[in-house]
Amino acid sequence: MQNDFTFIIMGATGDLAQKKLFPAIHRLISKNKLGNDFSIVAVARSEFSNEQFSELVKKKISGNEAAWKTLEERLYYQKLDFDTMEGYENLGKFLKKLDKKRNIKSNKLFYLATLPKHFKGIAKNLKKFGLAEETKKNWCRVVFEKPFGNDEISAGKLNKEIRKVFAENQIYRIDHYLGKELVQNIGVLRGANRIFSPLWNAENIDHVQINLLENFGVENRSNFYDQEGAMKDVGQNHLIQLLCLTAMEIPKQFNAKSIRDEKVKVLKSIRKIIGKNVVLGQYEGYTEEKGVKRNSNTETFFAMKLFIDNKRWKGVPFYLRSGKNLGKKFASIYIQFKEPNLSMFKGQEILSNYLVIQIQPEDGMLVRLNGKAPGEKLKVMSVKMTFCHQCAFGPNSPEAYETLIHEALDGDQSVFIRADEIEESWKIIDQAIALKKKPIIYSKNSFGPTESEKMMKEKDREWFNKSENVVQGI
Repeated sequence: MQNDFTFIIMGATGDLAQKKLFPAIHRLISKNKLGNDFSIVAVARSEFSNEQFSELVKKKISGNEAAWKTLEERLYYQKLDFDTMEGYENLGKFLKKLDKKRNIKSNKLFYLATLPKHFKGIAKNLKKFGLAEETKKNWCRVVFEKPFGNDEISAGKLNKEIRKVFAENQIYRIDHYLGKELVQNIGVLRGANRIFSPLWNAENIDHVQINLLENFGVENRSNFYDQEGAMKDVGQNHLIQLLCLTAMEIPKQFNAKSIRDEKVKVLKSIRKIIGKNVVLGQYEGYTEEKGVKRNSNTETFFAMKLFIDNKRWKGVPFYLRSGKNLGKKFASIYIQFKEPNLSMFKGQEILSNYLVIQIQPEDGMLVRLNGKAPGEKLKVMSVKMTFCHQCAFGPNSPEAYETLIHEALDGDQSVFIRADEIEESWKIIDQAIALKKKPIIYSKNSFGPTESEKMMKEKDREWFNKSENVVQGI
């Protein structure tokens, strides 16, 4: 149980804080994951009293009135303009006042739920006003939201600047996908199940697909999205993180250093991307969206083929794909095994085994196997075995931000991203961007440009364009 801390949320009036962070804190309180001796300090530019801000937060909170009362009693608001000094000075005075009131010098967790352009300035001013200091008895940590940098160079510069204020063990670079239960389950699936671990290599696996498909457009994110595009928005973080967890060697210990060391090894082993292995797309009508430049070449879809040049994965392609306004919404890791031995089943079409780790819509896992059809002599049919996460553990599994906040308070960096890791992941995306490929227009409700299908068909492969029913396996 976490206690004796002050959680300072910078950018507390924004969507992230209102829709994700405060509800996550409420759920942590509901589950008795937090003690009684803590404070939540909300920081933003707007003018609010404590009572007015509590009313704003309450609109996004549902259930467990006792937990809400606990949160409300410990919730304070401080006005601060991130570009002026007076606000930081006042924040420092207020935090000292809180410590005096509680008769402790509290631990501090700063969460920067702000635009990335404020990261450097906030870090610098936290140091200037003595808010970033650690002692032997008290810790101070900072969480940075994505995007962290805009390319390898900017990420490197930002790392350098914030490490003038915070040591690496104080820095928590977030990717909310790493807080999802099924994502955290990947290492357990591989390391704790002998039926998978010996097969997790080039000898047995034909290819891997990592898909994050959305059936809606840019909506109210058009101004941000048109500057970034799909590869920067979800490729550099979510999809590459899923690739790392799928491909890394199982560490001898499941601690932050060992896990992150193995992920960096994967990133450094990725072969340089060539033009034919990248397809970019833009959905029809994108340039007519409000906030999008009329001549925009921003991609709303990408597909890329990557190779990891190490012994385990030699020659195995990893396909990464994401896009908007596509025919389905789902996120999954699809692992197709090589064809089975067909010598004793002449004349029959026997399908390859596959494993799906499904992150959404329903989170769970599914394995396709081959079995004998009833009443038929050696007639083979495919069958499916499933693991439904909600069925096994109930509907109240932790949300991603709930997990991430708890881990940051606990000082566990396993589900956060290290400096070298983020720079290496940007290097891969930079290579793809440097190809200067023009996005191909695709129809809404399709699965992207036909060129991405052609990329797969070079070896008679095809995209896995469905979400599995992990409840019933049909």
